[in-house]
Amino acid sequence: MGARAIEGDRDDTARADDTVSTRRAAESDHIAHLPRSARIGAIVWPSFFAAGIATMVFFAIVDPIELAEMTWPHASVSREAGYTICFFMFWACTFSSSWFTALLCRPPDDDPPPRTES
Repeated sequence: MGARAIEGDRDDTARADDTVSTRRAAESDHIAHLPRSARIGAIVWPSFFAAGIATMVFFAIVDPIELAEMTWPHASVSREAGYTICFFMFWACTFSSSWFTALLCRPPDDDPPPRTES
């Protein structure tokens, strides 16, 4: 009776593994077939939103005129230019983060590279 229970557990585990791998394949297949605009939007929109939030939080504490005087004392930068420059800097950071995450989440290639025996 103990051997049958162990075999049953192994069968249940194999079925669960097959279900998980099938679900993952379906999810990666769905992502791979999204239109290019949807994949780009999935990177650009969250990064834009996060940059907007970061800019609001940052400038709730820091005055752009004072920041400009500390960083570029010989240049005159308006408050609006300071907001704009900082927003695009935050957007570059959050965009690169979102893009790197998208690269890491790509499904693996179907065909593994051939192994060479030495």
